[in-house]
Amino acid sequence: MKIRTQNLRWLLLFTLLVFFVGVKAQSPYQFQATKANGRQMVPTPAGGIYYALPKTIFKVRLVLEEINQVPGPFADYATKYLGTTNYIRSKKVYYRLLSVKVEPVTVADPTEVFYVRFPENRSSKEIRSFGLRLNNQGILTGFGPALASSSSQPVVKPASSQMYLFSDFRKNFDMQAEYVRAQKIDTIVRKITIDTVTIKRFLFRTTWVNLTEDERANDAAKQIKNIRVSRFNLLTGYQEVNYGEGIRYMDEELQKLEHEYLVLFLGREYRQMVVRTYVFDPEKQMLSGKIFQYTDENGNTKTLNINARVVNTMKLVPQKKTAVPDALFYRIPVKVVISVGSGQHPFYSDTFEVPQLGVVTTVPVRPHTSLQFSPQTGALLDIVKK
Repeated sequence: MKIRTQNLRWLLLFTLLVFFVGVKAQSPYQFQATKANGRQMVPTPAGGIYYALPKTIFKVRLVLEEINQVPGPFADYATKYLGTTNYIRSKKVYYRLLSVKVEPVTVADPTEVFYVRFPENRSSKEIRSFGLRLNNQGILTGFGPALASSSSQPVVKPASSQMYLFSDFRKNFDMQAEYVRAQKIDTIVRKITIDTVTIKRFLFRTTWVNLTEDERANDAAKQIKNIRVSRFNLLTGYQEVNYGEGIRYMDEELQKLEHEYLVLFLGREYRQMVVRTYVFDPEKQMLSGKIFQYTDENGNTKTLNINARVVNTMKLVPQKKTAVPDALFYRIPVKVVISVGSGQHPFYSDTFEVPQLGVVTTVPVRPHTSLQFSPQTGALLDIVKK
């Protein structure tokens, strides 16, 4: 009985030895990929490197028109002297959304960084020859023997720049800076009686007084009327002189002068373009956020929100946190609809690939096999068996 038990033990040990030898023969690299945890990895003679999986953040650029409405100094007399009710009554600043641009930017995901421990030196050179390809951000883009001598670099596109022209805010109510004093002449009558003769002596006393706001508004309204009469006479040939192109120039200047007097009653409106840039980093726990709040023309407060909605959730693919020897981590990205707007109807909507909302899994490597990964999504693109 003891001999039989001993034989069974030797048979079991022999089976395990054959199994481990077979596993070792089937795994020619014997490197190990583990997730980095912020601690120092155990040093080995062969060493190792870190690589990261990519993630996508979004640069959101809003282009808005800022409208500043400033009432004129004679706004209270617009109805009295011009007969209009369409004028700016109070100072107001509001915005109008012109365009939204969402641009994806690929960065290395700081939460998905892995350490690859290189295999120990062996006698077979063919077994030890393999290559890892990373881009300039440390993102894994390829693996395999054919990549060991590759020196290709990703193409970096130059950043584009744009110039925006803004309106001149130095303009104000120029016609308000006029002379505000008027000459007042008082007539003094003195009666001198000599015997039965009465003589009236007239004396004139001249003084200067300040014009009231009502009087200044009345003068400005008269100037508007005079300018319009002058334009009418100019365009109807009242002068009976053919000025040629000079008529066009004089008419344009009269219109400018009329406008400067009108804004004293109607008010001014300044417009300029405002560009705001934000960064949105979608995560599984945060798929929406507030990016900008502004006031519209009616005085209502609007909030621009950005939302991410996953289209194809990878529910059937399990997430892997550890890897067997000779395996690499990669990502299966998902499609996400990014929308920007206020309320139920978005102003902007488009579909992008967002790798961090997908699934992290592993792929085993085999001899004479090359792998290619997407530097934008971390997905496995190609497997070549040589």
